[in-house]
Amino acid sequence: MTTAPPVASRATLRYLTLGLLCSVQMMLNLDDTVVNVALPTIQRHLHMSKTDLTWIINAYLLLFGGFLLIGGRTADLFGGKRVFLIGVTVFGLSSLATGLAQDSAMLIASRAGQGIGGAFASPAALSIVAGLFAEPRERSRALGIWAGLGGLAATLGVVLSGVITEYAGWRWCFLINVPVAILALVLVHRLLPDNRPPRTDIRLDGLSAALITGAIAALDLGLIDSGHSAGLATAARITLGLILLAAFLLRAGRSRAPMIPLSFFRDRDRAVANTANVLFCSAILSMLFFLTLYLQQVLHFSPLRTGVAWLPFCALVIAGFATAAGLVPRVGVRPILVAAMASGAVGMLLLARIPATASYPDLLPGMLTAGFGMGLGFVSITIAAVGETHADITGLASGFVTTTQQLGGALGLGVLTTVAIHHRTTRLAAGASPTEALSQGFQLTYLVSAGILTLAALLVAVGITATAGAARPDPVPVA
Repeated sequence: MTTAPPVASRATLRYLTLGLLCSVQMMLNLDDTVVNVALPTIQRHLHMSKTDLTWIINAYLLLFGGFLLIGGRTADLFGGKRVFLIGVTVFGLSSLATGLAQDSAMLIASRAGQGIGGAFASPAALSIVAGLFAEPRERSRALGIWAGLGGLAATLGVVLSGVITEYAGWRWCFLINVPVAILALVLVHRLLPDNRPPRTDIRLDGLSAALITGAIAALDLGLIDSGHSAGLATAARITLGLILLAAFLLRAGRSRAPMIPLSFFRDRDRAVANTANVLFCSAILSMLFFLTLYLQQVLHFSPLRTGVAWLPFCALVIAGFATAAGLVPRVGVRPILVAAMASGAVGMLLLARIPATASYPDLLPGMLTAGFGMGLGFVSITIAAVGETHADITGLASGFVTTTQQLGGALGLGVLTTVAIHHRTTRLAAGASPTEALSQGFQLTYLVSAGILTLAALLVAVGITATAGAARPDPVPVA
């Protein structure tokens, strides 16, 4: 007869598993940004057109964002471990194919495969984390670690991209994923038993899956393209996305056993947290993009120096998520989220005052303040959206919060790029130099971002309940 492992051993095992799952999530988030600095090198080596080059990023983002809700719901129905292992396998094989790609078609197709694998692995991993830590205070701490490291990875991608491209070659931006994926597959299979049988009361409706995947992909593509052209094609994609989304909701309302129950969307804290997530990511993730351009196009930093310039920002992101992970279980989500939005808004206002003649030290106050807010925000939003969710829908909640993050980033880049380009064109016509016009375009985007974050702070202050994120009884299942 076997005896149960000691409590200390079980706790150690849980945190080892948490660390492993966080490492995989960091790998997935790194692939959002690690390729950015390497794009010019890839273009030269594979003789790619500029249009094909954009699809190295878009193929990953569109498939990742489009399949997240399906991946999350699949984890709820068939078990987080099963879906995680499948997702990581697809991601690892696709990463190998991407690193070995010999032409643009192979590279773009394998990037799409990475996106699909990540869309199943990411929500499944987060649902495992939520299941491992059932006690509310421990769960908040675990989700805080998860969200903080995930947010940090997105910024570290810029740092690592320059280093890897310069010293190892662009292919290793993707090949480095392969040993991580193999290690994750071996250890998760050994460390994490999954005794829960697949659910039979809910099915994966193929039409619903197609509708929601098509809706999110069309919206993402329309929002991404809106930053470059606001023509009929962009409007058609966004309209198509909204029509498909409406059709999905209509089918869910009429189904006896919907793939995603409409009651999922009625939870107040979850709804406000995800709405705030769209606003928060539209501002913060766009700032990362515009500030990277500023460093390279205005201050003329090399790719490697640009990556190193983000290290202080990363340090404040770590400080922010450590602060949030420690405070949320004690004071709840609402005050930390308001502080996150306020810190981000102040950082944007500081950046909006930076002229074209500024030096790198002039950027640091705004970068560091926004970085601290980013750390606070990703942690508290994740806890609000997932932390008090019943085990039956943790995968769905995990997929949904990542989906709103993706949509927010696409929305911010689409709208704010249009703002920056229009203002730059106006300033050039008024006689400003190219550098001054570019800087003033960036300044305006930071001002708009500060307004967005202020709106998000007001939404959170009014909409999130005071007890959200603090210890309270386990919620009832949705479906």
